[in-house]
Parts: sequence; structure tokens; C-alpha cells
Amino acid sequence: MPQDSSDLPPGARVLFVRLSALGDVIFALESVASLKAERPDVLIDFLVEDRFAEVLRDQQGIDTVLQSPRRRKLQLPGFLWRLRRRRYDAVLDLHGILKSALHVWMTRAPLKLGYTAPGAREGASLVYNRKVPLPSPLPHRAERGYYLLQALGLRGARHAPLLLGGDDFDTAQRRGVILHPGSSAFAAFKRWPLDKFAELARRLTERDLPVSVSFGPGEEGLAETLRRAVPAVVPIDGRGLGLLGLARQIQRAQVLVAADTGPLHIAAAVGTPVVALFGPKDAELYGPRGMQQRVVTHDVPCRPCRRRRCASPQCILGVPVDRVEANVQELCSG
Repeated sequence: MPQDSSDLPPGARVLFVRLSALGDVIFALESVASLKAERPDVLIDFLVEDRFAEVLRDQQGIDTVLQSPRRRKLQLPGFLWRLRRRRYDAVLDLHGILKSALHVWMTRAPLKLGYTAPGAREGASLVYNRKVPLPSPLPHRAERGYYLLQALGLRGARHAPLLLGGDDFDTAQRRGVILHPGSSAFAAFKRWPLDKFAELARRLTERDLPVSVSFGPGEEGLAETLRRAVPAVVPIDGRGLGLLGLARQIQRAQVLVAADTGPLHIAAAVGTPVVALFGPKDAELYGPRGMQQRVVTHDVPCRPCRRRRCASPQCILGVPVDRVEANVQELCSG
């Protein structure tokens, strides 16, 4: 589609809104890449919660990262008023909840785009003056932003995310396997059992594969338990590295093994092959987007589901070590 057929004037300034979570912020980079590829003249800002802002730092295609102060909530009113003073031609709400819609409402953009239900919740669509329906069944979270771009008269074609896109990295230097046993405490029921991670680590080290365990805040105990069970495992402390530092460590690995959590999607975005351990969530909607990926599940009648907690999540507890090991070996040998 030619450039002048869209609703964006030359040199337009566009704001993407995706406040959280880490995986969804990374998914949103696909839409940023798509817009920038089609309209390189457009200036793009990205609004995200402060806890995830670092992962967008120095990213190709993003001019300014705006940080909504989740960690400093008393600063939110002042931030919203500063946001109101900025000028945008269009604001795209990829989050679709009341909190993100509040930020959209505070802008004075003539075009405010977001989804209709069920893509938007909590009445968020009341704020948008261009409401965009999503197809049924719902597409992958990373693909939903393309529909907003198409509503602007753009192609909205799929593009790979840009995380660490400017790094000159030789993939031949990749070595070893990183295990990430943690997840947010809120999503702890999605974790694969630690004893299975330990058994996987034993098998891999017996094959002379270097094995590391990565962890973030609150996950220190998981990493230490795994290291005690398999002393050859090397810890990677994401707390000191930060999100981009962790991303660079992951980029150097042959394979990352993790449940549905932020580091899994970081790995896919930097081109590291992944073995994704999916329990309750539907990989068709939330799965990794990399070129080399293996999704391992254990099917039970209630899977997938949208529950926030489960007393006995057999969907993840039942994932066998043998299948995970086989997928790791296949990716390492490929």
C-alpha cells in the first residue's frame, strides 16, 4: 500500500501503549517493527511501566520510551499531565485495560485506536475513537497490533521484533543450555517442577553440555536448590545484569528451557532456540515467536484454561523430562 494512503501524515508521531507484562511488551515490538518498515518517516514513542522500560532502551525504531511510574505510584498524576502535553497523531493501545486506556485518554491525539471486546476489557474501548474488532478465534498476542495498523490504512505485515537488533552477534559462538525455572510469583502455578529441572540438568551435564540457571528477584532459592542438586550448574544472576544484560547472556546460549515467562520470550526475540514448557496457557495465543522453538505440553481435559491459580496443575506437572531432553538435544545438534 503506498505511503500516502494511510491516515498518518508525513513525519507523524505515534505512541504505542503496552504497560506490561514483559512477554507482551516484547510481543509489541513486532508492531513497532512493522510500522517502521512500512513508514520509516514516522516517529515512534512507546509507553511502558517503569519496571520493563530497560528492555526497550536503545531499541531500533523507538525514539522515546515513556515510563509509567508503577514503582512510584505517587508520581502517576504528574506523569499523566506531562503525557497530556505531548503531541501525537495517533495512539495505539495494545494493552486494552482500564489503566492503559487512562493513559490514552490523557493524550490529545486525534486518533485513539484500541480493540473492541474481548480484545479490550474493563471498559477500555470507551476511550477509543477508532475501535478495532479482532477475529475469532483470537490471534496470537503478538499479532493483535497488526490489526490496529491496518485500521490506519497500513499493511500491518508481520515483522520480527527488534530486541538487541543492533548487536553484531555471531551465532556460531553460542554454547550451552540455560534453564530458567522461575516465573513471577503471581504465575507460580505455571512452573515446571524443580526436581525435573534438576534431572534435566544432570542428563545434560552428563552429555558434557554446559548448563546454567538464570534467575531474577525472588527466584534465588530456586536457582540455589538447582545448583546444590547439580553442582556443575553455573548461576546467572539476572538481578545484577538487568533485563538487557540478561538478554545478552541468553543470546549466547544454544538453547533456553523455561515455562511461559519473560525470559522465554526474550530468548525468542534475540534468536536463541527455546524449549517452552506450557501448562495452562494456550501456546497458540501466548507461545514464543522465534524461528527455532519447541513447545512441550502435557494434555489434560481442562487444558488450556484461563485460571489464575490451580491446586494441582497436572498440565505442567506432567511434562516428562524425556521429552524436554529430546527437544534440547535436537536443537543443540541442529
